[in-house]
Amino acid sequence: MEPIFVLLVISAYAGIAVAGQVQEGARRAAEARWKIARPIWERAAALVGGEFKSGPDKWGAPRMQISAVIENVALLVDHDIDDDDVPVAPYHTRITSTARNPSGLWLRVHEQRLRRASGGAFRARQVDVGDPALDGAFVVKASIPALARWWLTPPLREALRAAADYQLTLESHRLTAVRAGLEDDAERLVSAIRAAALVAGRGQAFKKELRALSQALGGRLLYGAGAASSEREMTIELEHRSRLLTVEFGRGGKKGAFGTRVRVARAGSPAERFTLRRRPRRGSARGANDPSGDDALRRAYELLADAPDRVAQRLGDELRREIAALRPAAVVGDEAAVTLAFGQLETGRDRIERAIAIVSALAAPSPHGPYR
Repeated sequence: MEPIFVLLVISAYAGIAVAGQVQEGARRAAEARWKIARPIWERAAALVGGEFKSGPDKWGAPRMQISAVIENVALLVDHDIDDDDVPVAPYHTRITSTARNPSGLWLRVHEQRLRRASGGAFRARQVDVGDPALDGAFVVKASIPALARWWLTPPLREALRAAADYQLTLESHRLTAVRAGLEDDAERLVSAIRAAALVAGRGQAFKKELRALSQALGGRLLYGAGAASSEREMTIELEHRSRLLTVEFGRGGKKGAFGTRVRVARAGSPAERFTLRRRPRRGSARGANDPSGDDALRRAYELLADAPDRVAQRLGDELRREIAALRPAAVVGDEAAVTLAFGQLETGRDRIERAIAIVSALAAPSPHGPYR
C-alpha cells in the first residue's frame, strides 16, 4: 500500500474522530443548557396558563415547547439550531402563531442593537411610528406605514419594549418572534409571548372596529373580492340620500397610499370635474392663529378644476369650513362620483360621518344641494 494512501486513510479516520468529539461536546452542552432552562420554561408556561412539554426529538436532542392561548390567539414557543456559524449549542428561541391580518400587512420590529435581525428579504420599508421612545430604540419596517402606525397601539408598544431581545415579524398571516440563544429568564419569555399575542391578534381588532362602524352607519361590511376595493381590503356599503355610498379601507389603486376613502356616486358633467388637494405644510405647526373658513381652505388646499367658478358655487361657506376643519388629504369629483380621501387609516365614526356629509353635499343635483 502506498504511504500517501495510508496517510490519507489515517487522516480521514482522525477527522471522523474529531467530528464525533465535537458533536458529543455540542450534545453535552445542549443537555446542560436544557437542564438549566427547563424549570425556567416551566415557570413561564405556568405564568401564561400554557402547557409545557419536553423530551428528545427524533435525533435524540433535548427539546422543549410551550403552547398557550392568550386573548384568543394560539401560540407555540420552542427552540431550534441557529442557521449562523455560532459556537457550541447555537440555539435560538422562537414564538410562532397564526395572525389575524385581513389587510396582509408585513411588519418587522426589533431593537436598534439587533443589527443582524434586519437582514434577509423583507418586503417593507422603515417607518417612524410617532413615538419617540419606540422610534429612538427600535427599527420598525412595514409594507403599509399607515396601517403599521394604527397596529402599534401604546399598550402594544409598551409590550414590545418589554420584549426587546426579540425580533417580531408579521408576514401576511404568520407571526414569528425570535431571539438568539436559549431563553433563560421566565419573565422575559412571558413578555415576549404576550407581545407576540398582541401583534398576532391586532388584525381581529381591525375587523371588530369596522364591523361596529358598519352597524353604526347602517351599512354592511364586505371583504376582499366582494368589496369595492381590491383584494385584502374592506368596504362598508350603505345607502345615503338614495345614493350608493362606500367607505373603503385600503389602497387607492395598486400603488396608491393606504388610507380611508369615502365615495358617493353621482351623475355629473365634465365641467364639474375637480380636485381639492392639500398643500404641503410649511413653517410652524398649526396653532391658535390659523385662519378659519374660506381663508383656511385656500391656505391649506389647492383647487384644480375645468370650471373653477362652477365648483366654487358648489363649495358654500359651511362646506368650506367643514373641509378645512376635517383636513382630508384630498377631495376629488368626476362625472361618476365624489371621493374624499383621508391621508391615514380613519375608523372614527364622527369623522367618517362628517366625510359622508361633505361628499353628499358635493354630489347633490344642484349647486346648492342639501347639506348638514
